[in-house]
Amino acid sequence: MLPTIFINNDRGELVIAKLSPQGFHEISRTQLIEPTHPYSRRRELGAVHWSHPAYANKHVFVRNDKEILKASLAKEQ
Repeated sequence: MLPTIFINNDRGELVIAKLSPQGFHEISRTQLIEPTHPYSRRRELGAVHWSHPAYANKHVFVRNDKEILKASLAKEQ
């Protein structure tokens, strides 16, 4: 059985996926926070999200230059 992986990307999204030798299988994706850090080499994409998330007690904590938020990772019953 493959483990479920949480991936935070530079667009402020949380991606839930499974990784295997055969490849990447995306389960879901959601926008957690707005990217606010300017990055000159990625003008076509605009701002990026650089801060690393923290995980604790079935939650993810993310921040940008404007706010900090907490989102539950608990499976809905």
